Amino acid sequence: MVFKFRLLSHEVKDFVRDIEIRSNQTFYDFHKAIQDDLNYDSAQIASFYLTNQIWEKEKEFTLFDMSDVPNNVTIAMDRARLRDFIKDPKQRLIYIFDFFNERGLNIELVDTQEEVKYFDYPAVIFSKGSAPQQIVFGSKDLGGGDVSSAFNFADQYDEGAKDTLQGELDTNDDEGSMAGDSSEFDDEDPSEFMDEGDDNSRE
Repeated sequence: MVFKFRLLSHEVKDFVRDIEIRSNQTFYDFHKAIQDDLNYDSAQIASFYLTNQIWEKEKEFTLFDMSDVPNNVTIAMDRARLRDFIKDPKQRLIYIFDFFNERGLNIELVDTQEEVKYFDYPAVIFSKGSAPQQIVFGSKDLGGGDVSSAFNFADQYDEGAKDTLQGELDTNDDEGSMAGDSSEFDDEDPSEFMDEGDDNSRE
């Protein structure tokens, strides 16, 4: 199974990235895909946070293994497969790339689908806008938002996104499907990006 995540930024209003990644890949694979696409310096500290639907942090995935630190509750990215932690069909995450200023990207799971044979994952399948500056110093205006404030991801679907996601994710294997109840989410208004097209879509 493949997860499709949407990444947004409070600092760059037209910034959007859609990344598809296999459910059995790790948070480190996800981190590398983000860093490579945004041209970020991989030497900088970064973390993912699993959050609830109001962006409250619940679990941290760190770039470095900190298991030898007393009372550590973090998980190393390269030891954490996505399918073991992504259970909510609209799971939200925060990706912090600038620890000094607590700056990051807001992420939401927007779709799940079957893996395309021979397709190379993870892959950026939609790209719009310039990346936020990785590190800032001084009193630069960061856009007036913070990574814990709300985004309406549902209003920003592109043509390839599904209108509904059902139940809890079945992540027992790579060919998993949506399980649980059959309730559907309400259709949302079309995205401002629907007419833009998918610059990096698959053939």
